[in-house]
Amino acid sequence: MAGLTASARNFPAPSGSPPSQALPRARVIRRRAVFEATRAKGRRFGNRWMALNILPKDAAASDAAAVAFLTPKRLGSATARNRLRRQMREIYRRHLAQWPETAYLVWVARPPALELDFESLSRIMAELRGKAWGRASR
Repeated sequence: MAGLTASARNFPAPSGSPPSQALPRARVIRRRAVFEATRAKGRRFGNRWMALNILPKDAAASDAAAVAFLTPKRLGSATARNRLRRQMREIYRRHLAQWPETAYLVWVARPPALELDFESLSRIMAELRGKAWGRASR
């Protein structure tokens, strides 16, 4: 690295690079109080592979945070948990985050979720969200 210039060491991004398509960190629940309230007071919907906790947002809430993804240690190794959490985030970003968020969502993976491929996980998350929204509107 001694022969590299300062700009080469910093790896500047190309000027024409596309913007990031990752789920913005501002959309992920970070405040512990919101997270715990969603798990304690919210409605819970589940299936064999995961659970979804929903707590309607207060009308005065200007908080952009809307979602959290949990992969408990009982699922297995950190590598497996991180891979599953990345997949859940990507599915949410691609397919489920398109509707306006009027509630806080906490997705909790269960051990059988590790056996699913990306398409099956996507289908299961969409079904669970539809189930939750169908009952929430009644």
